[in-house]
Amino acid sequence: MHSVDTKSEIVKILHFKQFYKHYVFVEDGEVGRKKVLKNYIDVNVCIDMVCGDTQYELGSEE
Repeated sequence: MHSVDTKSEIVKILHFKQFYKHYVFVEDGEVGRKKVLKNYIDVNVCIDMVCGDTQYELGSEE
């Protein structure tokens, strides 16, 4: 438990496209799905920044 309020913020540190042919299913109207060939996957690398009282490790009961 933290003795002061902590803030959490997701920070994106890296973004790139991994080129790889693969199929995905997208909505096609109200009841159907359509198979679509995609050429890449968007990759985001993020960290969860926590600011505040960091005296105790997360999950400790002190």
